[in-house]
Amino acid sequence: MYEALKSAHSGLRWVVIALIIWAIYNAFMAKDFNKREKLVNLFSMVSVHTQLILGFILYVKSPKVQFFDGWMKDSLYRFYGMEHLLGMFIAVVLITIGYSKSKRANTAAEKFKPIKIFYLIGLIIILASIPWPFRANLGGAWF
Repeated sequence: MYEALKSAHSGLRWVVIALIIWAIYNAFMAKDFNKREKLVNLFSMVSVHTQLILGFILYVKSPKVQFFDGWMKDSLYRFYGMEHLLGMFIAVVLITIGYSKSKRANTAAEKFKPIKIFYLIGLIIILASIPWPFRANLGGAWF
């Protein structure tokens, strides 16, 4: 079950990243805030929440999350035990705030502004918090 959840979590990251980029692109390029933009923003937010739930389940089950004396000195355990979790949680909170502020705004420009700001900051944090294969000792994979 752990491997299936890990594969789902790893593969879904690409959907999440694509949806967030689409929402940010719409915020910068679209003129009107219509149903399509609203749905892209909503699906982006729902996808990051789904990833967070999968991540919490993996956090409990993962052999890479272990707390022992000196675990903060080990880059692998520190990353999965604290850095990845904290970074992703902050990103989800920011994206949720951006969606909520956008939902309450009145004009199209006011609706797009929080998406531009909060989704972009959230995306940067997500990209920095992913255990990419090129990051030494983290054991990440592309899928």
